[in-house]
Amino acid sequence: MKSHEGSSGTKFRGKRVYARWFLVLLSLALLEGCNHASQPCQNLTTSEDLSPNGQLKVVAFRRVCPEEHSITTHVSVIRADEVLPDGNGNVFAYDNEIAVRAAWLSDRRLAIYTYADPAKGTRITQVGKVSVEYSRIVETYLVTPLPPTAESGGAPVGTPTGSPTQ
Repeated sequence: MKSHEGSSGTKFRGKRVYARWFLVLLSLALLEGCNHASQPCQNLTTSEDLSPNGQLKVVAFRRVCPEEHSITTHVSVIRADEVLPDGNGNVFAYDNEIAVRAAWLSDRRLAIYTYADPAKGTRITQVGKVSVEYSRIVETYLVTPLPPTAESGGAPVGTPTGSPTQ
């Protein structure tokens, strides 16, 4: 009878060993989940354009911050040979992802266009010797309307009723 008790005691002891290993592995897995490496913010360039004299460039970019679950829109003016630094834009910053376009009007004038209200963002109107102008695009034709034809009754083809014509 003693040998029978010893074997069942061994089986029970084996289950305890497995249970301990299971708890150790489970604890390690939970600790690993809490100890994830933080993901730094990253700048993703959407467009860049050289100034007419080739000395400066304007860079529009998104700043993606996974830890904060945020995407913000920025514009920076930097030297033409410079790489976009890590951080926010030095000309324009908007606390959301929006469409933005920057265009040089001259070596010392830059225009920033967006469908969003640029007044709701952080705006700089002078960076170095460059003055910056902001415009909110209200309505624009993406495709030039066709000229009127006799069949359409004078309205450009594809123009909805009530739309302005050129």
